[in-house]
Amino acid sequence: MKIIFRLIAICLSISILLSCKTSAYITDKESIHLQKEMRKFRTGVNMGDFALLVASSIGAVFTGIYINPNPRPQSFRKLRLVSESKDTLFVNMVTDWLWKDSTYCDIREIVIPPLHSAKLIVPIGAAYNVFFRNDFNAPDDDKIEINTAKDRRVKLNPENISNNK
Repeated sequence: MKIIFRLIAICLSISILLSCKTSAYITDKESIHLQKEMRKFRTGVNMGDFALLVASSIGAVFTGIYINPNPRPQSFRKLRLVSESKDTLFVNMVTDWLWKDSTYCDIREIVIPPLHSAKLIVPIGAAYNVFFRNDFNAPDDDKIEINTAKDRRVKLNPENISNNK
């Protein structure tokens, strides 16, 4: 029984530590705050579902009646932006998906070093226009459209815009 509690404690500790990480490549203060809020909401829902499952299991052990709790449907997911460019990429992600208080889930001013990737939390089913360029002073951005229900990983390469997915 001690081993089970230790295993649960380790799993909870790891999940809490991993959930606190914000993408280091976002430079816009509002986007950083939005990422933290979405991550907190996602972590809270996951921890609540886990606690409900554990409570249901403990109740089943003592009463012999198992109540199957239905978890809430997932509303956020991780998205990875991968830079395949040999230069630093400047990325802005724009959507019409609303968060709280009429705030859009736009993620702006993402600066991704060459051949690195940025992990973001995005709403599932949102259509994003991803604008990116490898020169900060460039007049035009490359643009791709993604849907977060389908895409978990987006490859960004300004030299070869047709092979971005």
